[in-house]
Amino acid sequence: MGQLLSHPIQEKDLSLVPHQSLTCTIGSMQGYRMTMEDAHKVKVNEDETLALFSVFDGHGGRSAADYVCDHLPTLIFKKLNEQRRKVVLKDGGPSQLSSYLSIIRDSFFQVDHDLANKDSTHCGTTAIVTAMVESKYIIVANTGDSRCILSLPGGNSKTLSYDHKPCNMGERVRIENAGGYVINNRVNEILALSRAFGDFKFKIPYVEPSRDYYYNDTNKKLFKNGLVNIPPELNQVTVEPDLLVYDCEKLPLPEFIILACDGIWDCYTNKELIQVIRNKLALGMSLMHITEVVLNNCIEMANNITGIGFDNMTIIIVAIHPNGNIDEWHEMMKERILKEKNIT
Repeated sequence: MGQLLSHPIQEKDLSLVPHQSLTCTIGSMQGYRMTMEDAHKVKVNEDETLALFSVFDGHGGRSAADYVCDHLPTLIFKKLNEQRRKVVLKDGGPSQLSSYLSIIRDSFFQVDHDLANKDSTHCGTTAIVTAMVESKYIIVANTGDSRCILSLPGGNSKTLSYDHKPCNMGERVRIENAGGYVINNRVNEILALSRAFGDFKFKIPYVEPSRDYYYNDTNKKLFKNGLVNIPPELNQVTVEPDLLVYDCEKLPLPEFIILACDGIWDCYTNKELIQVIRNKLALGMSLMHITEVVLNNCIEMANNITGIGFDNMTIIIVAIHPNGNIDEWHEMMKERILKEKNIT
């Protein structure tokens, strides 16, 4: 669990980012950790045709999280804006969506490559990035164990990311094929994540076939045939994101989106967190107040036996209200939830 404070730092960084068709609240708290290693970024263009929300959960230090937070959202936002303006298909069909996914994936690799040239060898960070494009697509890119979910009408949850843990079969196969091993659900008994930015001691630089790169004692399995030629997506720990898409034109419009680091998800299941937020909305509580309540609840759940509640905590809640302002959304949600509960 690492070093912890005897008493949590409960001061919260709370902010509200209002827009015409969406509003988000952001809350973060250091908690029992010695330092705050989370970072986050929100970017929305003027006509709200592109919005980007992201949370980064650092480990081993905060330099990787800070660097990725400074560069990844900006790079993705710029390239998606450029691509969005190109007329590939007038209806924004499959070719356009495919280009969006390629941009996001390539940006992850580019920023991790650039990070390797910084002094971040011994630290890393997860990343959960959610892009809303043209009010049609919600695209989620995930590397690590931060998470994004949607709340759908009726209080149903829709998972748009899956945690990358070394014990997952697909992750374990890649780790072992790259010369690593998994013990106690950790890569080489060290790292509890199988995908991340940074953590370069688990990554082998890509080597051109013409160059000699012979095996060493720590990677005999990988180098037993002499030369190395391994792409970054096949490293023991890779930065490659999983990408999931939600089509708002073909599926029910979400009520709200939640992005959060694992410090939040250690304390709540997807369904539990949505229920807590919706129950508070039914009481007329504001999103800002709800965000504060969620953080407080996580601290109160701190348990020395299970280990939950001791991590840094960051959460972003995005309310989607294309047909009214945030006050109207609050009233609509309150009426909807009370109706579901048969309370008049």
